[in-house]
Amino acid sequence: MQRQPDVALSMSAAAPAAARAPGASVASVREKTGGEPPARRVFADFHIHTRFSRDSILSEEKFIRIALERGLTHVAITNHNNVEGAMAVRDKVVELGLTDRLTVILGEEVSTADGEVVGLFLTRTIPRGLSADATADAIHAQGGLVSIPHPFDPFRASHIREEPLIKLAEAGKIDAVEVFNSRVVLQRHNQQAAEFAARYHIPGIACSDTHSSFEIAMSFNALAPFDSAETLRENLPDNDWHGSRSTVFIHLTTRWAVWSNLIRKWLGRETATAPALGPEPPKQVEKEPVARPTPAELPNPQDAESGSDRG
Repeated sequence: MQRQPDVALSMSAAAPAAARAPGASVASVREKTGGEPPARRVFADFHIHTRFSRDSILSEEKFIRIALERGLTHVAITNHNNVEGAMAVRDKVVELGLTDRLTVILGEEVSTADGEVVGLFLTRTIPRGLSADATADAIHAQGGLVSIPHPFDPFRASHIREEPLIKLAEAGKIDAVEVFNSRVVLQRHNQQAAEFAARYHIPGIACSDTHSSFEIAMSFNALAPFDSAETLRENLPDNDWHGSRSTVFIHLTTRWAVWSNLIRKWLGRETATAPALGPEPPKQVEKEPVARPTPAELPNPQDAESGSDRG
């Protein structure tokens, strides 16, 4: 299978839409090429934040609209330390009657005592503060998949430590590694992730790590259709990922989101301001008790913000 080069690809965020556009008929394809048309592919991003993370103000409705405009068909919503934000996007897709166009995977970016781990296909929130190993076990116990986000990005204190990362890989507990994360500042750190994944024979994925509307579909994965954790696991080895890096200035949007949420909270709005709803370095997590965010710490899924054009 053809692998992507170790440099950021030059492509627009609308690439999935172009790739998915209806082409010629089966008969015309046979006439021109002598073969069958290419197998159907879906276009997925497995790392996305919305207003349920304290470093994002992206509303559900705006995210859904732009994701569809840019051709995504499957999206994993992975807010910090809560799965409720993913449920809010899923429910909004149902409300808008778009379930035939956009599949929402319930996910979470968990702050473990060893650094961040992403869970996909979850049914409930994994509490923060467990070890990476215990977190991986909790994800698998729900029938989910374990993905490691931006494992070698030194500019994010929240990334997983190398020793527990290696232990997870040696134990066969990692289902995917982000070999390309659009928010990683220096490409060599994505390359390190790709080399790690290859060393341990772990499928690689590309993720936008979206926190704002500008970043939606910056990276995506083209692969065979899937409708469960098991079929995704089976299809990942043949994943054809595509990535482009965000500008370094995109990190300013997360700083703005944190302050915006704090100000709006002060004004009486229900926003994600709890520290547990943001990225946390392992040393900080170790000091805190293992806990899930309380309902009072989460935005209201029914709030008018869900249908706004914020983010």
